[in-house]
Amino acid sequence: MAKSRGPKRSGTGKASRPSTTKSLEAQAKSKGSGASLMVMVPPETLRALRVQAAETGTTVRALVLAALSKAGYEVPADELIDRRRRT
Repeated sequence: MAKSRGPKRSGTGKASRPSTTKSLEAQAKSKGSGASLMVMVPPETLRALRVQAAETGTTVRALVLAALSKAGYEVPADELIDRRRRT
């Protein structure tokens, strides 16, 4: 017998969904660092980001957020800074 690959269905005929009781904003506030996003990029792209981050003394995260902001996405200004703790 073949295994089903689609979403599990409840008795109502609708696909069941994980509980989403918290809004994204509430999740971000509770974690203190925002929502998580993972993307797969070509190795050469990641290498270039890491080189630029090292050369400019910032993080890949800060570079990506700056690029998103420049592309017109809403990014709070305080998120564009390097959050690493300096000693």
